Amino acid sequence: MLFAVFLLFTVAPAGRTEAPPQGDADFIPPHPVIARLGQAPDWSALDPYQGTVTREEFTYLLNHCYARSPEDSADYIRIQTDRALILKQSNFPELGWYDLRFRTADHLSTDGPKFWRRPTEIDDLPANSTKPLRGLRIAIDPGHIGGEWVTWDDRHFLLGEDTIPVKEGEMTLIVARLLERDLTLLGATVYLTRESNNPTTSERVETLQEEARTYLARRGQIPSPALIASTAKAMFAISSEIRSRGEILNGSIQPDLALCLHFDASPWGGRPAFRSPNHLHLLINGCYSRSEIAEDDTRFEMTLRILQRIYYEELALSDVVSKTMQKETRLPAFHYDGKSGMSVNDNELVWARNLLANRVFSCPVLFFEPFCMNHRETHLRVQEGPYEGLREINGIYRKNIYQEYADGVTSGLVRYYRKKR
Repeated sequence: MLFAVFLLFTVAPAGRTEAPPQGDADFIPPHPVIARLGQAPDWSALDPYQGTVTREEFTYLLNHCYARSPEDSADYIRIQTDRALILKQSNFPELGWYDLRFRTADHLSTDGPKFWRRPTEIDDLPANSTKPLRGLRIAIDPGHIGGEWVTWDDRHFLLGEDTIPVKEGEMTLIVARLLERDLTLLGATVYLTRESNNPTTSERVETLQEEARTYLARRGQIPSPALIASTAKAMFAISSEIRSRGEILNGSIQPDLALCLHFDASPWGGRPAFRSPNHLHLLINGCYSRSEIAEDDTRFEMTLRILQRIYYEELALSDVVSKTMQKETRLPAFHYDGKSGMSVNDNELVWARNLLANRVFSCPVLFFEPFCMNHRETHLRVQEGPYEGLREINGIYRKNIYQEYADGVTSGLVRYYRKKR
């Protein structure tokens, strides 16, 4: 409950800054550089983490996983002998730097506040327990939106003589329902960030027009009608929707783990088309570019994840679950180029990438990207629907694609938590 209260004060209303320099009462600082629909951070919210991380660990996490390269963070985070100096407002250095003191030998080894629990912080399991996930709180986030909203989400298409449109937001909700059933039977307390094909946000494309115009103007872009329309659309389907789910997850759910469910797709250019790759990968948060670190709220959220040491739990979970997913789905690994996503260990299925959901969900997040929806076999399996039992697909008897997805996740979680608890 303490952390729930703490979260209410981690951001300030957009545009809030500290007092202007003395002697210039009429000076108005520039608006902070923030992500779409983000809020200017209250850096004092990091005060409870003072002295909780060593210089070595902070530097390791920043350079190994979070910053795409040391050069990407160098102008915004300065590592000194006993502290890290973090720029408060990237377009107004006069506002100063947040002074984060490192833990030394004189400090007790304590953590800052968090609501999620490591496996060792949950009650031990009895030997041979039939409920290996007992006591675990799991949030499931079915990616995208379904129903009438798919036209705003751009994750739907028809190919050839389809009888069943491919709608990612509806497909992820099917998988979420299967996981909710199976993980509950195994003892977990399970929550969904959305229960239907409707959006969780109260905003709509129409209500975000002025917000889009202002955002573009602050970024130095000419707010043409076409650009305003596309920006408002992205603000609705991505920014507002995911931030709304983040408020639910961080506020009332407060899980030990979040599962972000998605299906992948290969680029097709101007119109939907079949492509040959079919693959699998899992994402943890990381690989922040220079432009992302330059955003004040993004830099704050990245720092908070470092201070909560979320990386270790995300990586350990992803390492195990990705292998059970691959065994279940028979999919090869997808590889990034080191720019939009980067490798952090020797598992080719696990990559670090900075996405809104795995940044603003304040707990370990497993972000799933299996099955290319415009691969012929995946497309065929979607057309087959959620059938019972096994069915022959290209000469191999397979579960339906949704159950196969859910079983890969479930077996990985059971394997991980049995070992750790």
